[in-house]
Amino acid sequence: MKTWKTRILSAMLALLTLLTLLPTSALAASGSGTGIKATTNPNLWSTRLTSTGQSYSYRPPTAAGKQLYCMDLGYSYRYGTASFLNSYTYKSATGADSDTLWDAAVAGTGLGEMDAITKENVKWMMTYIADYKGDIPGSLFMAAQTYVWDHQTFKGEGDGDIDGGGYANADTYETYLGYIDWMLAEKAKEDAAFQKQIEEYAAQGVIATVAEDDTAKWAVWAKSSVKGRQSFFNYYAPRKLSLEAQPGEPDIPPAGTGDITLKKVAAGTTRGLDGARFLIYRDGQIVGSDVTANGGIIEVNDVTKGLWSFVETEAPEGYCADSTPISVYVDTTDGDKQYTVTAENHKLPDMKITKRDAMSGKPIAGTVFSVKSVTGNYSTSVTTGVDGSATLSAIPADVYVVREESVPEPYVVSHTEQTVALRPGKISEVTFADYEKPGLEIIKKNIANGEPIEGVTFRIEQIDGSFSTSATTDNHGRIFLESIPVGSYKVTEINVPDHVILCPIPQEVALKAGETSTVTFFNALKPSLEIRKVDSVTGDPVKGAKFQIWYGSNHTDTGELNDLGTYFSDASGKIILPEIKDGWYKVTELEPASGYAIKEPATQECFIAGGESKVLIFENAPLSAIIIRKVDSESGQPLEGAWFRIRYLGGTSGTGGTVVGEIKTSQNGTAILTGLAAGTYVCEEISAPDGYVITDATETVYLSGKDQDVITVTFGNDKMGSLLIVKKDAVTGAPISDVEFFITNSDGSVIGNANGKYVTDSAGTIRIDDLTPGMTVIAKEVRAKEGYILDDTPQSIKIKRNAVMTLEFRNQPKGGVLVKKVDAVTNAPISDVEFLVTDSDGNLIGNANGKFVTDSAGTFTITDIAPGTTLIIKETRAKDGYLLDDTPQTVKVKSNEVVTVEFRNAPKGNLIIVKQDSVTKEPLEGVEFKITYADGSYVDAEGGTLSSTGLYWTDKEGKITISGISGTVVVTEVQTIPGYTIDENTRTQTVVVNPNDTQTLHFYNTPIGGVEIIKVNEDNHSERIPNTTFEIRKVDDALVDTVTTDKNGRVFVALEDGSYYAKEVTSNKSFRLDDTPHYFEIKDGKRVTLQVTNKKLSGIVIHKIDSATGEGIYGVKFVLYDANKKPIGEYTSDDEGYIYIDEIPGGLSGRFYLRELEAAPGYTLDKQYKTVYVSPGKTVEIEWENTAVTGQIQIYKYAAEYNEVTGTAAGTPLKGAVYEIVNARSGKVVDYITTDARSVAASKALPLTHYQIREVTAPAYWQLDPTVHDVTLEYPGQIIKLSAYDKPSSLGVSITKRGNAQVMAGQSMRYDLTVANTSNVPLESFFWHDKIPYDVARPTTLTTGTYSARLNYRVLYKTNYNASYQVLASNLLTSNNYSFSLNAIPMQAGEVVTDIYFDFGKVPVGFQSVVNPTLSVMVNGNAVNGYQMVNRADVGGKYQGTWQTATASWVTIIRRLWNTPTLPKTGY
Repeated sequence: MKTWKTRILSAMLALLTLLTLLPTSALAASGSGTGIKATTNPNLWSTRLTSTGQSYSYRPPTAAGKQLYCMDLGYSYRYGTASFLNSYTYKSATGADSDTLWDAAVAGTGLGEMDAITKENVKWMMTYIADYKGDIPGSLFMAAQTYVWDHQTFKGEGDGDIDGGGYANADTYETYLGYIDWMLAEKAKEDAAFQKQIEEYAAQGVIATVAEDDTAKWAVWAKSSVKGRQSFFNYYAPRKLSLEAQPGEPDIPPAGTGDITLKKVAAGTTRGLDGARFLIYRDGQIVGSDVTANGGIIEVNDVTKGLWSFVETEAPEGYCADSTPISVYVDTTDGDKQYTVTAENHKLPDMKITKRDAMSGKPIAGTVFSVKSVTGNYSTSVTTGVDGSATLSAIPADVYVVREESVPEPYVVSHTEQTVALRPGKISEVTFADYEKPGLEIIKKNIANGEPIEGVTFRIEQIDGSFSTSATTDNHGRIFLESIPVGSYKVTEINVPDHVILCPIPQEVALKAGETSTVTFFNALKPSLEIRKVDSVTGDPVKGAKFQIWYGSNHTDTGELNDLGTYFSDASGKIILPEIKDGWYKVTELEPASGYAIKEPATQECFIAGGESKVLIFENAPLSAIIIRKVDSESGQPLEGAWFRIRYLGGTSGTGGTVVGEIKTSQNGTAILTGLAAGTYVCEEISAPDGYVITDATETVYLSGKDQDVITVTFGNDKMGSLLIVKKDAVTGAPISDVEFFITNSDGSVIGNANGKYVTDSAGTIRIDDLTPGMTVIAKEVRAKEGYILDDTPQSIKIKRNAVMTLEFRNQPKGGVLVKKVDAVTNAPISDVEFLVTDSDGNLIGNANGKFVTDSAGTFTITDIAPGTTLIIKETRAKDGYLLDDTPQTVKVKSNEVVTVEFRNAPKGNLIIVKQDSVTKEPLEGVEFKITYADGSYVDAEGGTLSSTGLYWTDKEGKITISGISGTVVVTEVQTIPGYTIDENTRTQTVVVNPNDTQTLHFYNTPIGGVEIIKVNEDNHSERIPNTTFEIRKVDDALVDTVTTDKNGRVFVALEDGSYYAKEVTSNKSFRLDDTPHYFEIKDGKRVTLQVTNKKLSGIVIHKIDSATGEGIYGVKFVLYDANKKPIGEYTSDDEGYIYIDEIPGGLSGRFYLRELEAAPGYTLDKQYKTVYVSPGKTVEIEWENTAVTGQIQIYKYAAEYNEVTGTAAGTPLKGAVYEIVNARSGKVVDYITTDARSVAASKALPLTHYQIREVTAPAYWQLDPTVHDVTLEYPGQIIKLSAYDKPSSLGVSITKRGNAQVMAGQSMRYDLTVANTSNVPLESFFWHDKIPYDVARPTTLTTGTYSARLNYRVLYKTNYNASYQVLASNLLTSNNYSFSLNAIPMQAGEVVTDIYFDFGKVPVGFQSVVNPTLSVMVNGNAVNGYQMVNRADVGGKYQGTWQTATASWVTIIRRLWNTPTLPKTGY
């Protein structure tokens, strides 16, 4: 009797059977449409890199509302232009129709290259991601995309701009592999759950299989009408179990005769691993599971024909499960076969997190990081140790987010996150860098003379935070705040000394981590009298001197002086009387400061005009004093900040004594103690300045007690020393990181704050600063890096002052093999050569599938290999410029010994092209050549740099030298220099270049009739003069041409026979103009050479420059005086800041004076006189600086409206807009600024004047804003903020073509074309091109038409014998309609024109043809009747690197008539 459970199950199966009898078409549907779209969901976007390192946003396409995957590796998509997207049509399907669409996609895309298990994995990933609701849909999408690309061949053009896993994804490839592993593991878990249910049903007599749910399935496939564009596809098919009652034995395939053995081993070894659990598949369907045993073995016997795959679901302890299918195709048709497959397990990976100072690179201890798995449950936190690192060992292979949670003071916590993929068996390192909190420097200066102003108080308020404080400028006019929060601040002047005028205008400044920003305020002083009291010996200020001051009015008739009172000098040695009246002042020192004597003159008088200020300096002589002078013991420079203690012993000798003062050296390096009693004193340094060490012993001096007795004692300080420890590989010399040392001094005291522990950095070094000169440092290695033998022999060294002492340690690598790659000719090391390394059983060595690559030293080392192992090493990829040597070498690994194996590569050959004048044999510079291989591919430049079109130019020696090539090379001269013609017989030459061989080709150009002008220095004919302009005229003064000498001082003008003269009209700025006519005659089409001399200017050259930037200042006026200071003339600097004075009355020789009369706007006038001595025939050059009073200009850039291409909303900040700032007076560009991610572009400090700001480069996919902003900086520290908006760019071009619908064979016909730029932006490299159907027609006449904008352009053509374009005509004007006979072009027999190309360069918005261009052709007389002659044309242009193209074609039917022949009469 059946159980109840079985009865219920049978009923369910019966119902299921009825459902399956329904027509499947009832559950299926299909549709189609045109165009694909870039997804607007930002969660699905990913930022990626091309192979050249350029970042871009990858936005997957969609169709029928579904996200699509690229099915063809190698073609560029990104997110396409409108024409690209609209070239696609798509099909969609649901239910059973999805299977049909899947089969079509397999047949027509890269899916067809995949085996059955890989296809199933792709299906499952696409389905899983469609249902995914987590946080990383974009990353999972790109991981699945990478999986698709990794399982097919490359189909692109190799242009370096491709979307290939591991190619464009080089920045995130490892992360995507981590996500792929995770998804494959999730599928394996699902498969295991299905397998368990299948086995449970089997025990009940029910057959269960995994099937796709037809009711939920869908598929979308999009293809382009343009050949060479990839297709896009997506497939959704959730899986379920399909059940059927088991009438008897299960319906399984008949047993086969093949056996499969799977062996699971530890990666890099042959050691088997037990306990690895696998699911077993046949043709993508799960059929069972098993666990490795008996040395890592699974046996599957009597297998049938098909693709068998093993997927690991559980790894042995300490290892990572690898869910990548291990597949083997079983073919039993030839009888019994034994199949063996090997699967590797890598150990669980490690993660090392390192924290360093962003500026110095020093490690930062105490930083806390959180580590969280993206796809799993693993989560923890770690804290960096004294070496700035923390290591997590043997954690699951996964993708992790590492986040900085906290940092020690004074660093700024950034909460930076990094995503890192931990790959099995590897150590992944992630490095974070933090900046210290920023500093703010506030400088206060006198606007009149730039001197610092002490005692000004500022309030500093954080705009975007809570920090607030106030501070006052010191005697240097400076405030420095360190380690304050990052943010934007407002700095406001709130209090000033009485003699200073308050500047109420605040300044704003943005403080960035790790940077110190400076803001400078300029203040005007009230009219004042300032008295300064200084030490006559040291120059330091003296406090406490008593003065009396009298004032006499400028308008008094009696000369009476009014007593203003008595005053005392303050700590800065100053007395300041603010807001004084004009008149006479008398100042008398009444009493000196304690310990000083008055030094004459004790009284000074001065007259002060209205609004002026005056400074009077009085000196005091120290009495019975000791002066301490502190200097750098090597350079003698004074040192500020050293503290000294002075002790009085009494009498003439003794010990101990009484401390009479502690004094600190000033900025002059001096300190003084005055008014000392007679006796003996001990001077002792108690604290050295930062970075210095006390080196001099105490000094004992005797004072007589007499007032005039002043003794100066000089102390020298030595700079601290440093120790550099260098750790290298003993075999290769390469640096070794992560080696630990213990550092002590000679008495055993540890050095540093980590108990003597130091670890080498990535450069293999440790640097320890601030060590006392003379001390002995002992360094001992206590931990070697993995793979190296510990060298614990200590080394010691004595530290020297102001020197870096170096200790070098070398580590011998553990037993292994060193592979060296060298040049077979020079023995130089060769980097970037790839090798495959296996053992004698064929097992791959290392953790990169046997791949090793030589480093910069041309070596790599294989370590951790068991002694006795035989390795086979084979070169698989040579470096560019070398021939591959794929002969393998065999080597046996020895214990604790590094065996060296050397491979040698023969370099490819060299090609030298020599270009000379056919008459004089002089070298010709600047001649253009195209160099290709015989197959048409371009020849690489030296070093592998690919010339974009294979074009090269001869150097000044007339040569092109290319190294590292071999094969048959074709060299074609494309364009010569003006004044020469190309020899058509030798225009193209072919040569075979063999390895390690040099071939030389000679090309000659014949000079054409004309004049060559060479401009030289009259005093030195070897010096050529550029930038000299000549007019070429006929002898009747008719102007022929105006030309300028090039950088070599040369210019050529082609001329017909006749008489001419050349006249210099503009000279080089450093030379005197010589407008003497130079007559010459051209005869018989020959060349005439004129060597024209210029004399260098003799006189005075003034270069007026900005003191901060060194740039020339426009519009500065100067007065030149003679030796008696009598004015001679007034001169103004040009736009480069230069003034040239070469002619004055009486001649320019002797002594002169110069004075600045009027400064340029925004600059401080320099009133000083400068004396100039001028010798006859010589030029005196003076560089004269001006200090700018500055402000700043800021641009804020936003989107004016929604951008359909980028998905950017109106008002969004725009990054990447470039503005130029022009000085409106001089017209000179003074700065270029670019908006950042916040849309802000800030100028450098700019002098106060009038500026014009205009956008010169718009962000990608945006129009240039034509607005010119006129602004004027009016006061110091002013910041002008401007808002600007860009509109989206829309790209479009059009071309139409019309001609005859039919034409008779042997007759001519004409095509008419129209072209236009329909974009809303100008286009660069604009062209239109016609492809002539030369198989049935020959072009006869071309008319260029006219165009809507006045431009110069050129027309080029190609022939069936020459694949390169040649110039038909250049310098054509768009307003003229030209006609060209194409039959008149000199060509060989059988050679015909195949292509016409119009090259316009940059065209404006609305550019279009007005009078249409035409092309006439003659149809072949023997053309086949009814033949369809197709003429194709295309047009294109480029905006910001993006091409926009369009095509047109015209089909003409050829008709041919035959006459019926008349038959002869036969007589019948």
